[in-house]
Amino acid sequence: MSQSMAPPRRLEMFSRDHTWLSGLSLSDVHLLTKSYFENFHPSCLILDENIFYSDILSKALQINFAKDYSTCTVLLVCAIGSIAAYYSGHEEWCSSHEHDVGIGFFNLANEMFRDLEGANWSSVECLLLMGVFYSAKLRVYDAWQVSHRACCSILILVPLQGTLGARECQLFWIAYLHESQILAEFDFPASGLGKLASSIPLPLMPGVGTDPHYAQYQFFFLALISMRKLLNRILFHLYSREQNSENSSHDSPSAEKPMTFLSATPSIIHELDRQLEEWRMCLPSGLEFSAYSEAQEIDHQDMTRIRPVHERLRGNLMARYFAAKSIIHRPFIYRVLHCEQGSMLSEEDQIGAQTAIGSALKCTLYSGIFHTPLPLLMHPINTCRSLFALEVQISLLLRRETLHFVLPKDWKMGGKAREIITGLTTEMSPTVARDWEILQLLS
Repeated sequence: MSQSMAPPRRLEMFSRDHTWLSGLSLSDVHLLTKSYFENFHPSCLILDENIFYSDILSKALQINFAKDYSTCTVLLVCAIGSIAAYYSGHEEWCSSHEHDVGIGFFNLANEMFRDLEGANWSSVECLLLMGVFYSAKLRVYDAWQVSHRACCSILILVPLQGTLGARECQLFWIAYLHESQILAEFDFPASGLGKLASSIPLPLMPGVGTDPHYAQYQFFFLALISMRKLLNRILFHLYSREQNSENSSHDSPSAEKPMTFLSATPSIIHELDRQLEEWRMCLPSGLEFSAYSEAQEIDHQDMTRIRPVHERLRGNLMARYFAAKSIIHRPFIYRVLHCEQGSMLSEEDQIGAQTAIGSALKCTLYSGIFHTPLPLLMHPINTCRSLFALEVQISLLLRRETLHFVLPKDWKMGGKAREIITGLTTEMSPTVARDWEILQLLS
C-alpha cells in the first residue's frame, strides 16, 4: 500500500506535507465524518457518535490537528469516510488512483500513532479503526496485524482494570469479532482473546427511550456476537476440533485429518440447524427475515437498488445466516461429489446438498455485492472468499451431469457477482487474484 501523505485532489492546492490539513474546511470535515457514520458506523460501533462530535472532533480542531489521540482518531475517521464519500460521487477525495482513496489521511494518522500507542482504550479504538480501513482495502495481513495488536492491548487492560465499563465491553466484543472474521478465513496466529469471552459481559441492551437508529445498530451488534458463538459451535462439532469451542474459529482444521467433518452424524447436523433457526427467530423487529426455502424467489430487479441502512444491516445478518446454513450442510456436498452413482444417494443427502449450495448462493446475494461497492461492504474479503467457495463447488458439480440437480435455478448469479468484483479485487488483493486463477483452472 502506498506510503504517500499527499493530499486528496480536493486539497492539492495546499502544501504536500502534513500542513495540508489546515486546508480542511468545516464542511469538508462534516462530509467525511458524516460519510463514515452513515456507511461504516452502523455495522461497527467503535466510536460513540455523540462523544466523537462533542469531545474528540472538537479537541482536534482546537489544537489544529496537533499530535494527540483526538487528532489521530479524526484522521482515521476521515480516511475511512473518504472511501464512502468517493463511492458516493465525491471523487475529489481521491489523490490519484481508486486504490489510494483516504491514504493521505491514513498515513498521517499512522505516523502519529507510532508515538502515541500504548496499553489504553484510546489506542484500542485507533487500532480497530485502522482495521476497518485495511479491511476496505482488502489488506488482510495488515488488518490482522492491527486487530491482533488491539486484542493484545485488551488482554493487558482487562486484568489491570478488573471491572469493565459498558464502553470497554463494547470494544472487547468488536475486537473479538474483527479477529474472528479474519481467522475464520486465514491461518494467522490467534491472540487468545476468545479465552476471555465467557467472562466479559455482553454490550448493554438498548433501553427505553434510546434513539431507535442506535437501538437497531446495537441489536445488530448483539446478533453478530451470538452468531459468532454459534459459528464456533458449528465448526467445532463438524470438524471435530480439539480446541476450546470459544476459540475454535481461531484455528484451521488439521491438515492431517481432512475427512473428520464427515463423521458428523445427522443428529448433530439437525441440532446445529435447529440452533441456527432459533437464532433467526430471536431477531428483533426490523432485523427479522424468513427461513431458508429452496423455493424462495430472488428479486433480480431489487439486486441493484441502493439499500437504506436498516436493509443493509438485515442483509448482513441474512448473509451470515445463509453462510452458517451452508457450512452446516457442507458434508452433504462431499458425499454427493464422491458418490459414483446418483441413485445411491439418499433423499437426505440430495436435499442436504441442495441446501448447502442454495444457501451459499443466497449468502453471496444478500451480502450486498450487487448493491454496494465492495470496499463499503462489511468484511469484504470474507465476501470474496464465500463467493470463491461457492464457485468451486459449482465448478465441481458441473463436471457431472448427474449432479446438476444440486444446482439452484439462479446458480449463474455467482458468475455475475464475480464479474462485478474481479477487476478491482485482483489488483488490490493477491489472495483474490490467486482464487481467480484457481477458478480459471477448474473451468
